[in-house]
Amino acid sequence: MKTLAKLSACIIILFAAACTKMQEVVLINQPLTGTWKLNATYMDPGDGSGTYHPVTAAGNNSITLKTNGELEISGLDDTENFLLHFSQYKSFTIQDSVTLVFKEHANNNTQKFIYKIEGDKLSLIPAGPVMCIEGCGVRFVKVN
Repeated sequence: MKTLAKLSACIIILFAAACTKMQEVVLINQPLTGTWKLNATYMDPGDGSGTYHPVTAAGNNSITLKTNGELEISGLDDTENFLLHFSQYKSFTIQDSVTLVFKEHANNNTQKFIYKIEGDKLSLIPAGPVMCIEGCGVRFVKVN
């Protein structure tokens, strides 16, 4: 009888716990395609202490990733982006869940970027052939 009472108590506790609503914060990531405006740059002196720094004069610096694979660059010329040279790329492909490949049309050169979407932010980190030994990257915010 004691075993039955203990078993019944456990079942009641399990049912009560299962019925309790859990509060979760759900972060809905934006789709990759669309227009993204430059928001911050990442620099690391080489010791792992790097952080993103807000862009003081973002201007019209943006990228648009279209569903057909076309890439539109606005304002991101070579002087604004040190070694990333976004202005030369005209198309992109998604290599895998973390890698984008930007392509030039003139000579078919490519540049890989590790990408990460967190909420309305897109981070791009060069992943070859151009890379930063000490760590660098850019972050964009989705334009609605």
